[in-house]
Amino acid sequence: MKPNKIVGVGWNYRSHLGETHAQLPTEPIVFLKPTSAIIGDGDPIRIPAGVGRVDHEVELAVILGKKARGVSMDEALSHVSHLAVANDVTARDMQNKARDTGNPWAMAKGMDTFAPLSDPVPLDSVDDLQDLRLELKVNGVLRQKGRTSLMIFPVAELITHISRFMTLEAGDIIMTGTPEGIGPLLPGDEVVAKIDGVGTLRNPVV
Repeated sequence: MKPNKIVGVGWNYRSHLGETHAQLPTEPIVFLKPTSAIIGDGDPIRIPAGVGRVDHEVELAVILGKKARGVSMDEALSHVSHLAVANDVTARDMQNKARDTGNPWAMAKGMDTFAPLSDPVPLDSVDDLQDLRLELKVNGVLRQKGRTSLMIFPVAELITHISRFMTLEAGDIIMTGTPEGIGPLLPGDEVVAKIDGVGTLRNPVV
């Protein structure tokens, strides 16, 4: 199923708040990434000239299997069919400038190749999507690690909140936030993101 949209969630791990000088959100912080940003395992992340610092963000991606509109938390996970490893690549200097001026993050988050995704696996491949270990390495050096149990807003709550305001279609992707340890990517790097039970995502940077 081809997604109609990618819904991103910002600042969904407490450990990530401090390193980005963000305040604890009272409800999910939601943004959109275009589907044109999607690349697969092994495809290169391409950093455009002149954009400044570009960061990695390992995330659990949940993929909708059927339409969700105004769903309750009790029924939310029944709308999820697959999971994937995601890297919410972000032009950090551009995002910080947008934050400081009160402007959207669309360009910082939505450049071509800024949404690497692993091959999806069925939801029932994992025992508990709220107890998965995430990690990300750059050139073999561990940069990020965390567990989905540490999300501020768990997946079911994200689906309920998002579907209250916008219809989620079959195939749509929700990137559920990143733990601490974000850092810069440079041409020549190899970034490897992994979520136990979900998969491994490996991308060179050019």
